[in-house]
Amino acid sequence: MITSKKREGLGSKVFITQLKKFTGGIMPTLSKLSKAFLLPIALLPIAGVFLGVGAAISNAAANQSFLWYVGTLFNKMGDVAFGNLPILFCISVALAYTKDSGIAAITGVVGFLVMNGAQSALIHPALDSNGAAILGSDGRPAFALLWYGVINSGLITNNVGIQSLNTGVFAGIFVGAIAAWSYNKFHKTQLPQAISFFSGTKLVPIIAFFSVLPLSFIIMFIWPLLGAGLAALGVASGNLPMGVSSFVFEIIERSLVPFGLHHVFYAPLWWTSAGADIQATVNAASLEKFAGVVFSNGRDLETLKSTINDYISGGKTIGLGDQTAMTWVLGNLNIINFTDLQKLGLNLGQYQAGKYGFMMFGLPAAGVAMWLNVPKENRKNVMGIYLSAGFTCFLTGITEPIEYTFLFLAPWMFYGIHMPLAAISFFFAGFMGTHITMTVSGGFIDYIVFGVIGFASGAMSVMSAFGILIVSVAMGPVYFFAFYFAVKKGNVMVPGRDGSADAQLATKADFKESKGLNLDGSKIAKADNNEEARMVKARKLIEFIGGEENIIDVDACASRLRLTVVNPDLVNKEGIMSLGGSTGTLVRGKNVQIVYGGEQEAIKPRMIQIIDEQRAAKKVV
Repeated sequence: MITSKKREGLGSKVFITQLKKFTGGIMPTLSKLSKAFLLPIALLPIAGVFLGVGAAISNAAANQSFLWYVGTLFNKMGDVAFGNLPILFCISVALAYTKDSGIAAITGVVGFLVMNGAQSALIHPALDSNGAAILGSDGRPAFALLWYGVINSGLITNNVGIQSLNTGVFAGIFVGAIAAWSYNKFHKTQLPQAISFFSGTKLVPIIAFFSVLPLSFIIMFIWPLLGAGLAALGVASGNLPMGVSSFVFEIIERSLVPFGLHHVFYAPLWWTSAGADIQATVNAASLEKFAGVVFSNGRDLETLKSTINDYISGGKTIGLGDQTAMTWVLGNLNIINFTDLQKLGLNLGQYQAGKYGFMMFGLPAAGVAMWLNVPKENRKNVMGIYLSAGFTCFLTGITEPIEYTFLFLAPWMFYGIHMPLAAISFFFAGFMGTHITMTVSGGFIDYIVFGVIGFASGAMSVMSAFGILIVSVAMGPVYFFAFYFAVKKGNVMVPGRDGSADAQLATKADFKESKGLNLDGSKIAKADNNEEARMVKARKLIEFIGGEENIIDVDACASRLRLTVVNPDLVNKEGIMSLGGSTGTLVRGKNVQIVYGGEQEAIKPRMIQIIDEQRAAKKVV
């Protein structure tokens, strides 16, 4: 007879089993979404350089002079990338979920155009019974949309030349998902003979053409309210004590790094009005409160409001979100600058600038601290590993070689030391008003482009541009002593110390790879001149992941090979590490992430090729 306690125990086990199944399925999906975001992000570094340098040149040159044209050319080349992020996200999401299908990318573009076209048909200027323009709460001519009657001009923008709702990157992400679904579902469909011309891939954009219509109407139903709510959130964050929003942001963002989901979290804050809305912030400011306050170019608040709203009324768009708003300011310093916005309570850079503090000096100092915990007789052997990882972090902001060393060996160091210190770096960067944007990393290269050049262009004050150096220099010794004593007192077996087999194995692979050797002492064959060695490694990886029958999907992001598997228990982490080149393997449900830092781009296509060949061979047999 089953007692009530046993029944409760069985119920708990069933619940836990179902929860594991759900999380095991959702992780690969979110992982792919995170990877999709990296595609447009990869374009932003060069676009940011052109935007910042172009603004600096054009602002310093005489109007319509040769240098002015050169600067304006650079500026607009960079601005067009940031101004069209929604459609770039649409395409990248479509690619990420369809194994880089070009058909899906074209379908995403079609869907994006149709969705915005449907909205444009139902958006028109709001007029009263006498045909006069109705003004919105921002004091500008408003628009009418369906039953809403009147919505502010800030909710309307030009998406690739189509007047539609300003949804930031959100709508593009959903359209990309619809494009991917259309491709995966219908690209092999065979229609009846009479209409067979439209079979297969030709059917995909047709399906998406109609599928985005419900999405377009859903957006029109909810966005006037949701968009206004996000804008209010972006404005309200400016009323918090400076640094608080930055601190909370980094606690959450850093905690998601081990799962590769931090891109999903910061996307709304970087690229939608939840992170910043310049027009809403300016129009929300009280004329009485700011009476007598002088803004850039000697303007008062009323003149500044008029300048911003006239810009938008001319069909132009101001970037929404912490990052896109900052890049827009860099390209339009004749309209507004960071000091103006800080006076109004918008602390641009609050979700970005703090990274410089621990990227440039904090984590490299942690690497030095770990190295000094290595016995003196072993330090010379592993010095190259620590120095290269620390310099890479300082220069480019790529943290994984250092972060994953202590994350895998002692997770408490990541969550108990690194995450709080990173949040403190964000707090002080926000508190000091260091309005510095970045591409995706926050290393020294980004600092030169956006900090030094940004200061030279007149975009920011001395404290805004160079205050982050104070934070960075201060975080260096804090990280050093925290990690030095944590490793020492916690007896953490960082690479180079005598310790467990796992720690020694990973360290040995990293060290020998830095010397150009495999674990067996043979030279690592370069992909350029030894295709066979790459194929052998890909085959061994498939074997250690449980064979081709255990692999559902193979993908890669900026630094990791990402796989979805049937049974995670079949994954042989020790075997994977023994192949060399990897700094760690993370298994979360059915999602497997192998950290490489570059080699994953060479491994991914070879694994896909081998898996396809193995499956084809089984069909023949």
